[in-house]
Amino acid sequence: MRKKLALLAVATAAVTVVTAATSASADTRVIKGAYVYFDPSRNMFGIGDTEADGRTAYLDVRVNGGPQQTFGNHNGNGTWRDVYANETGIRDGNTIAWRARVGGGATSGWVYETA
Repeated sequence: MRKKLALLAVATAAVTVVTAATSASADTRVIKGAYVYFDPSRNMFGIGDTEADGRTAYLDVRVNGGPQQTFGNHNGNGTWRDVYANETGIRDGNTIAWRARVGGGATSGWVYETA
């Protein structure tokens, strides 16, 4: 019985460590024609254009349930654009919702997290 309890405690600790380590990492959404990532250590986003289709890659973001802000990467296929906290208004502790989108094309699901 003690061995089972000890094994359960070790397994629970391992899951807790893995969960804690991944919750602070950057999150990414990849769709046809674009990728968007969020870097929580700097409260910034990156927007990449991955298709030579003439369409713009976009980031849609809402901060604390406010109005939707849209930022585009108009630089073409194979490029990226960084969007910093001074542009979005994101501060530590804010609740954010964001998604990747391609003009006239694919849209990812919303990602909800705390900055």
